[in-house]
Amino acid sequence: MKFATANLMLCVLWLTSCQSPNIRPAPEFNGDLIAAGKQEIAKAPAQDKNLYRLITALHALKLGQHKVARELFDEAMPSAGQILKADASTRMAKSLFSPENVKGFHGEPYERVMGWFYRGVIYWMDGEAENARACFRTAQLMDALAEKAKYRADWVILDYLDGFITTKLGKDGAEALKRAQSNAGKNKLPDYDKNANVLFVLQTGFGPVKQSGGDVGEELIYDGGYSGTQSIRVTVKDQKVTAPIFDNITHQASTRGNRSMDMILARKATVKKTADTIGDIGTVPGVVLMDFEDTREAGLTLLGVGLIGKFIGGSVEPRADTRTWNNLPQHLSFASLQLPAGKHQAIIQFLDASGTALPELQKSVMLNVQTGRDTVVFVADQ
Repeated sequence: MKFATANLMLCVLWLTSCQSPNIRPAPEFNGDLIAAGKQEIAKAPAQDKNLYRLITALHALKLGQHKVARELFDEAMPSAGQILKADASTRMAKSLFSPENVKGFHGEPYERVMGWFYRGVIYWMDGEAENARACFRTAQLMDALAEKAKYRADWVILDYLDGFITTKLGKDGAEALKRAQSNAGKNKLPDYDKNANVLFVLQTGFGPVKQSGGDVGEELIYDGGYSGTQSIRVTVKDQKVTAPIFDNITHQASTRGNRSMDMILARKATVKKTADTIGDIGTVPGVVLMDFEDTREAGLTLLGVGLIGKFIGGSVEPRADTRTWNNLPQHLSFASLQLPAGKHQAIIQFLDASGTALPELQKSVMLNVQTGRDTVVFVADQ
């Protein structure tokens, strides 16, 4: 009997130690970022492919490989933009025994916003200003379902660029500028210059990373991003413009409010904790009672109930999906200049809170300004 009891105890310990599998993090690419990213896309399970497309697309944009970036964003965005459409994998994630990360990666609202934002930037680079504006408006829509009204559609750069393009197209962008300024707070946004033909889309730092919190990992929380940059100075010959920080990505991620999935995960967590408690109440006393002949039957029953509780508790998957688009920035900014056609060297300096340039982050960009079209330059400090 003691041998059987020991075996039962081993089963209890095994069931107790069962945990939800760790969610596979996005990799840190080394060497050829584009080639490595494409390899990750190819070997990733179907539900993760969009994540790696987005990561690789942003690497390509930073490296000036705009065609690659455009193709990857175009593959990823149709899925990322379908907020209200529940596909089969999303329904599966709602069941008790399926983790949230089985669903196809569509990203949290801030990640969807960034996907549409970058796609708009690429359209602008290609000379398609109206398509760029449509993307910026779609990006703002991605943020329109925040729990608190004051955080809905509050991205400064999206409204600012919407109005900027509207102005350049010969219409009135004042309303969009007003919305942007109301969300910018104390940061005074520059007035629109419809004659500006060189446009700098700027980003700094490292964005937020998702983590699981709560008693059993059911809460989605954010490890805040970081950037030492508080403003950006662009210099081309004798022209200088200092751009403020328009948006903070960690702020955008963390002000979304509760998701419908949060309620589902909370229910899963309650089931898991209740089942674990029943398991704890049943297993140990049940094993003890089985050592005595007159209580063996009761002990076996109690142990059975406890083991079932442990099995259910170990099978429920309440963990939040922490897959993260992990090369997003912390800050977004924008600057514009009017330059004659020809080649120009631009110096981009990233400034700290005191206005001092951070020399290790300085970038130099060669511009080729053409007559009759905008030159759109994307610059990241990291």
